[in-house]
Amino acid sequence: MSLIKKRIQDKIEIVGEFKTIQIRYADQIIEDDKILSQSYHRHSVECGDETSAIEHNVKGIADLYWTDDLKKAYKDSFKM
Repeated sequence: MSLIKKRIQDKIEIVGEFKTIQIRYADQIIEDDKILSQSYHRHSVECGDETSAIEHNVKGIADLYWTDDLKKAYKDSFKM
């Protein structure tokens, strides 16, 4: 009858023109294999942010979606 607190990465979404990667985390309190409490929070990884992609375990997804052309278009979108 012990309580366990764990964080899981439970949803990954690719959104927007520049393929922002959204990661949803679930913080769970578990007792006897039953979830007693659960809350969510999200983190977004913007196109080209390789460090954050590695930190959130989505580097493979980033490599798949973030082509050199997309990264250039994303950078150019800030120039006005």
